[in-house]
Amino acid sequence: MAYNKLVKKELPRMLTRKSMLSGILIRGYAKNKNFLSDAMVMRLRVHSKHHTNKHMKSMVYKMERMGMTFTKAHEETLKKYGK
Repeated sequence: MAYNKLVKKELPRMLTRKSMLSGILIRGYAKNKNFLSDAMVMRLRVHSKHHTNKHMKSMVYKMERMGMTFTKAHEETLKKYGK
C-alpha cells in the first residue's frame, strides 16, 4: 500500500496569490489623474487581484474616456481581452 502515500516533495505546490495593484499604479492608467475617486481606486485595487494588468488598463480607459460604469467597462473588457 506504499503507492497511496505521497512523499512531501511530490505534493502539489500551492500557487501564490496575486497581490493587489497599488493605487498609484491604477491612477497612472488614467490620463486625468484626478478622475478616479478614492472609492473607485479601492474598488479597482480589489478587482485587480483577479485580473491582468491589460484588463485593468482597459477598464480605466473605458471608464474615463468613454464614460462607462464599472460594470459596463468590466463586461466590455472581458469580451475584448478576457480575464
